[in-house]
Amino acid sequence: MSVDNTIRLPDHSPAGEKRGNTSWVQCAYCDNWFHATEGIISRANVKLHCNHCHNEFLPADAKKIILA
Repeated sequence: MSVDNTIRLPDHSPAGEKRGNTSWVQCAYCDNWFHATEGIISRANVKLHCNHCHNEFLPADAKKIILA
């Protein structure tokens, strides 16, 4: 995945987290953050669903994505 809105954290995970459990997406509409798996985020044609405002958007349209 090479989208400008994506940040990949270093290979170590935060204490107590399994790798892949800490990926976050910032909503394109309401700016709130929610969890999503890297497998879903990497599918450019699959819309993400914000559990705060319930809007849907493509990963490329997210304000920011943090992959851990």
